[in-house]
Amino acid sequence: MLHMHFVFVGKTQFPDLDSAIRRYLDRLSHYVPVAVHRVKPERIVPGMPEDMLRNREGERILKLVPKPSHLLVWDENGTQLDSRQMSAFLDRLRREGQPEMWMVLGGPLGVSPRLRAEASSVFSLSRMTFPHDIARLLVVEQVYRAFTILRGEPYHK
Repeated sequence: MLHMHFVFVGKTQFPDLDSAIRRYLDRLSHYVPVAVHRVKPERIVPGMPEDMLRNREGERILKLVPKPSHLLVWDENGTQLDSRQMSAFLDRLRREGQPEMWMVLGGPLGVSPRLRAEASSVFSLSRMTFPHDIARLLVVEQVYRAFTILRGEPYHK
């Protein structure tokens, strides 16, 4: 059975978004085991190179992910999928017997090049830019939607 792990950098800053994320995580847990891992964000200081901060966060994330696991990184330059394609992707992982899916959403600075390079898959939500808290909600909702598609449930219309 596929176990879903979501890795978020820092806490969700808006209680309403955090509540919505928890709601979809709870719904998703009816289909697969779900865990959320929060990685401490680097403090953004003026004059501090952003690449260094992303690399530090990326190293902490990579230490979390056991091998073998499917590491999916959400990045603006990744492959875009529609909801049915996401559903087919998760179904393929399940059929192949993949035990662990780790989905990483970076913080305000994005993800490190090493994290992208180590990823099994790199996807993008959109060509538009979203605040990382909203991206969390979108990803969790789309994963939930993917499982409802697999089950033939009426959620996806």
